[in-house]
Amino acid sequence: MGLSGAGVTMSMLGATAITAATGDGAHGALWTGAFLVVLFVTKAAVVRLVPSWSDHLGPERLFLLTNLVLILLWGGAGVLVVAGAPATTVVIALAPIAGVANAVFTVESPLLSKEILAGHSMAAANARVFVVQGIACAIAAVIGGVLINVAGAGWAFLARALLSVPLALVVARLPRPAGAVVAHPGVSNASGTAPEETDAGPSIMSDPAVRRVVLLAAVLTAAAAPVMAMIVPIAQSLRQTPLVIGASIMLAAMSAGALLAPGFVRLLEDRQLRGRDPLSAALVVTGMTLAMFGIVSAVLTGRTELLAWVIIGLIFGGAESASHSTVLGQILRVSDRFDRRRTFATLKFAMNLAAPFGFVIWAVLLDRTNGETAVLVAAVVLILVVLTFGRHRPTEEV
Repeated sequence: MGLSGAGVTMSMLGATAITAATGDGAHGALWTGAFLVVLFVTKAAVVRLVPSWSDHLGPERLFLLTNLVLILLWGGAGVLVVAGAPATTVVIALAPIAGVANAVFTVESPLLSKEILAGHSMAAANARVFVVQGIACAIAAVIGGVLINVAGAGWAFLARALLSVPLALVVARLPRPAGAVVAHPGVSNASGTAPEETDAGPSIMSDPAVRRVVLLAAVLTAAAAPVMAMIVPIAQSLRQTPLVIGASIMLAAMSAGALLAPGFVRLLEDRQLRGRDPLSAALVVTGMTLAMFGIVSAVLTGRTELLAWVIIGLIFGGAESASHSTVLGQILRVSDRFDRRRTFATLKFAMNLAAPFGFVIWAVLLDRTNGETAVLVAAVVLILVVLTFGRHRPTEEV
């Protein structure tokens, strides 16, 4: 999963480098936003279908098929770009297919992590996986930046395909009990879906505690996801040169920040044990680090500004990873009577529906203003929402 995450970093860095350079970079942020919006809208559109696919194929087989599709997809895109095909057209065309594949990963990866690290809570298990992925992504960001700067983005796509192969081989060798289909709580009929689970989304969302977690997760996604996904146009707005190298250094720092995630999660779970809500605390810290990005960019420039982004990026990476891990833990605590896959699908549907709004707003702010304005607006919105909806009595650990 670490190697696969490294491939994701390189391919996204390559894709956004291509879109940011469209039209000589005059409206690169808008093109980058368009690519990400197509990807995440497709992801949101199909994520609610993933539990049914898992029921019919089995989670391991679904995960494996998705990996194989991504290997072919990014490998083919790399060959086309290296061969001289219009790079922006290739990137926009692969966005919806990548969105479908990412929908599968967004539901199945947390469950796979929890299964492997069965002795940990959902939040702690995923925080530990974030550490592995963070180290791999930090290294990949630097290597990817150099590769793209020297050889071109097409080679980053080919690297993505190659780095996905080890995960596919491992998943192919996972033991599968003969004839077994993943067990779902409450599933009793032959089709694999209980009658009461047919409308699982609305039933789950009828609970105020669930609605609160989903709302905060959606706002977190809209405010924070563009920081890493749109790092190339952000670096472009901050006038970093060489552009891709500067963006890759920022991205590497944020990815390496995942090393701090388990420590953050331990502090947040201690807060849970004291009867206080860990989710609001996690999101406030994330919002504060976003605000710090904007503040330092308002007063610093050049290499000093880049150094400040690297230092803050380490904290931001840890806080954001811990926030996402805490979201997973909290959604299970408040919806433990529902099937976990369908719970995650409902959560991820809202998050992936919120992401395009964040990308559009960030793209417009970057195009019309600058990077520091974008991060300050995101920080203020995130903190205000948390302060408004932050009052909640935590439930007992699942």
